[in-house]
Amino acid sequence: MKIKIKSLDKFKENYEKLFELEKIIIVDEKKEYHYKDEYGKCKIVDKIDSIEIYRHGEINFKQIFKKDKNTSFTFITTKFRGKYEIFTKKFEKENGKIILEYDIIDGNEVINSINLEIQMLDN
Repeated sequence: MKIKIKSLDKFKENYEKLFELEKIIIVDEKKEYHYKDEYGKCKIVDKIDSIEIYRHGEINFKQIFKKDKNTSFTFITTKFRGKYEIFTKKFEKENGKIILEYDIIDGNEVINSINLEIQMLDN
C-alpha cells in the first residue's frame, strides 16, 4: 500500500510525493500509517475527531489537527526550534483521503496557510 502526500501553502510552495507504507497499525478506533520521507520516519495517526502527524529525523515535529480548534505545534531541527499553534479550518475524511486546511500561527500572526491532502492508495 502507498500513501500520497500533497500540499500547497500560501507561498505557492507545491509538494506532492508517493511513499511506500512500511506498516499500518489498527487499534480500536485509531489507524496508524508509518512511512519514511526525505527528512525521517513519519507516522500519521487517524482518530475519529483528529489527525496527528509525527516526523522524527533531520526534521522533528508533532502536529495535531482538530476541526475549528487551535493545537500546539513544535518544529525542531539541529539549527532551529520553534513552537507554534495550528488552527484547523477544514477537516474532511472520505474514501481513504484526508483533507486538511490549516494556519500556522506564531503569537498572533498567521505565518503560513496550508492545504494538505493525504491519500491511501492500493498498489
